[in-house]
Amino acid sequence: MEPSFARLRFEWLVDAAKESFAFSPGDGDLEHQSLHLPPELGEGHFDNYNLALGMSLYRSTHRMLPAASGHLVPIAEIEIDYGGPAFVAQSLRGGRICQQERAPKTDLIFEEGRDFFLHIQKRQVLPLVDGSADSTMVAVQTRFATLERLLGEQEAGALLQALDLTTLPSVAVRTIPRQISAPLHQAMARSLTGATQKLYAQAKVLEYLSGLSEHLSLEGTVDPAATTLKECVAACRDHLLGLEGKLPSLVSLAQTFNLPAKRLNAAFSETYGQTIFAFITAHRLDQARHALLETDVPMKALAHKLGYSHVNNFITAFQKRFGQSPGSLRTREGKPLKPRIA
Repeated sequence: MEPSFARLRFEWLVDAAKESFAFSPGDGDLEHQSLHLPPELGEGHFDNYNLALGMSLYRSTHRMLPAASGHLVPIAEIEIDYGGPAFVAQSLRGGRICQQERAPKTDLIFEEGRDFFLHIQKRQVLPLVDGSADSTMVAVQTRFATLERLLGEQEAGALLQALDLTTLPSVAVRTIPRQISAPLHQAMARSLTGATQKLYAQAKVLEYLSGLSEHLSLEGTVDPAATTLKECVAACRDHLLGLEGKLPSLVSLAQTFNLPAKRLNAAFSETYGQTIFAFITAHRLDQARHALLETDVPMKALAHKLGYSHVNNFITAFQKRFGQSPGSLRTREGKPLKPRIA
């Protein structure tokens, strides 16, 4: 029987005792711990479940009180040594989480329908949970060699390529349909115990990895003979939400979905109440406002991620939508939460 591959250390940031602990449970053991949240903000717990072949499941549940609304609550400084190249997928139900990754150094926000992926060997991360809503995050962690064993070398490599995770280390946030990530959220069945629980969890993880691989391999390929206009519009929306940086032109989008540009834009407007350009611009500016309030991402870097060629263009668009400049918003609200790093 293969031992667990991941060694984890937690350093609490929001508890007065500032306890830290490490664990590396054996294969099939379920580790349960309470999260050290201030009682006035809420409560939570996490479970770590090590499976066969160097795989593990991690679930973190957060139940927030009204006092936490509008705040990003730091959970713990987490260090993980995977003992070799590993693939990590994290999916959320409810709320949102800002991941402050140390290597590669980046801040990324993910939420329900926008999943978080890593190709990494050693990890140091500070997760900050949005206190405005309850949430549950589930993650699967596996050695990349195990991923190749389960899916095959070609499919495992294609999975990393589709997620733009071919370099080590690398991270990505991608739009993933709820039904694809559903098996991951079902893997830790409360009604099962012992060997049955372990077999069920392993089957669900394999179902998830296979479904994710198939979804990514088919993403962007649209068969107009087999796909309705409504499905094309929904696929276009998901495609747009998964993009960062410069947006494709309407003509380019129309070519991708094999529809006339005017027809695609008209169908999109009828479905979502906005043209394609208005929809994605509003979505990105809403993301920018959240990032300005809750993180210290530089404005220039934020403008670049949102696809603006110059920061002044971003400032103009932001002011037009919200009636104030991004700089004045950040100044008025004060500096974003800067939790103590262990």
